Amino acid sequence: MSEVLEIRARGVVKGRAAGPALVADATLSFWGEVDPVTGQVIAVGHPLEGRSLKGVVLVIRSTKGSSATPMVLNLAQLEGTAPVAFVNVEVDSLAALGCIVNRIPMVTDLERDPFEVIRSGDHLEVDAEAGVVRVTTKE
Repeated sequence: MSEVLEIRARGVVKGRAAGPALVADATLSFWGEVDPVTGQVIAVGHPLEGRSLKGVVLVIRSTKGSSATPMVLNLAQLEGTAPVAFVNVEVDSLAALGCIVNRIPMVTDLERDPFEVIRSGDHLEVDAEAGVVRVTTKE
């Protein structure tokens, strides 16, 4: 039986989105580590190597800065391969800008450690307006 957990968070970029979680306690650069056309993580040795960001709620420590982050996110959005939301432990200002420009919700400052309570494949509802993440565990 699925369990639903509600976690309070701080909305960084307003909006609502839902999708399967893709989780890695790691940073990710959108410049050189993500192919925006396919949506795949191409960084060799990254915990998400080979995984697609298309339609997922990306749960990571943070993005790592590059001024190209908003541009790469925009290209992924245009290609239909972007994440639907970000759940970050730390906020990189360039990723926040990319989320603002592309209307991708982002939250941070969760009341629980997301890497302890969220697993890849869990269904997440991110409501950055209300500052809440609802986690439905996969069966």
